[in-house]
Amino acid sequence: MVTGTASAESEPSIEIHEVERGEGPEIVRHDTAILHYTGTLEDDGSVFDSSRETDRPFALTLGRGQVIPGFEQGVMGMREGGKREIVIPPELGYGERGAGNIIPSNATLRFEVEVLEVERAPFSGLDNEGLAEKIEEGATIVDIRRPDEWAETGVIEGSHRITAFDENGDLHPEFGQRFTDLVDPDEEVVLICRVGNRTSALARALADGLGYDNLYNVTDGIMEWLAENRLVQHDCPEAAETAQC
Repeated sequence: MVTGTASAESEPSIEIHEVERGEGPEIVRHDTAILHYTGTLEDDGSVFDSSRETDRPFALTLGRGQVIPGFEQGVMGMREGGKREIVIPPELGYGERGAGNIIPSNATLRFEVEVLEVERAPFSGLDNEGLAEKIEEGATIVDIRRPDEWAETGVIEGSHRITAFDENGDLHPEFGQRFTDLVDPDEEVVLICRVGNRTSALARALADGLGYDNLYNVTDGIMEWLAENRLVQHDCPEAAETAQC
C-alpha cells in the first residue's frame, strides 16, 4: 500500500510503501533512528549500498542533513520496529550528477528500511505557541545568532544574546563561558536561532557535554516567529551581548 505520494504534479515526491508499521516510539525531527537499509537502483534492481551486508546499523539524526532529502523524508514518522520501502525520484536523490560510478545520472532509488531503535533527542522542540508559553512563564531565552542577524530581524523581547557560531560555522570561543555564567544546568532555557538548525546542534552538545537537561529548541527559529507577525524588539542595547533585550 502506498502511503505517501506527490502533493502536486509539479513537485517531485517520494513514494512510501508501509511494510510493517512498528509499535515503538515514532521518529520526529532531531531524534536519532538506528536503522538497517538496503538501497537498489529502480531500473535494474542492483544493490548500490546496504548496511545489512556489513551488519553495521546506521545512526540517522533527523534534521542534520546527513543523507539525501528523499531518504530523510521517507524515514520521518516511522516507528521503532517498523519497515518501509521508499522510492526516491532523482530530484530528491542524487539528481543529474549521480554518485561516482555507483549511481548513474537521474536515477530513481528504492530503499528497504527497518528501524531498530529510536533515540530521543536530549531536548524538546517548540513551535511558536510553545515559545509564547515559555516566554509567559519567564523561561530564559537565549538568541545564539550573530549581531548582524539581530540587527536584521530584531530579537524577541527579554532574550539574552550570546553568539554561538561565527560566519564560518565555528564555535565562538567565548560562548561556553558566557552561557554557563548565565544559565545553571537545571534551569529551563530556550535556544533560538534563524531557522532552528544551529540551536538543535547546540542543544544536543549542551545536553551531552555539559549536562543541561531542561533545554528547548525553537524548531523553526525566529523566521517562523516573524512569518506570523509576532513582536520583536529592535532597540536593544548595543553593548554586552548577554544583556537582556
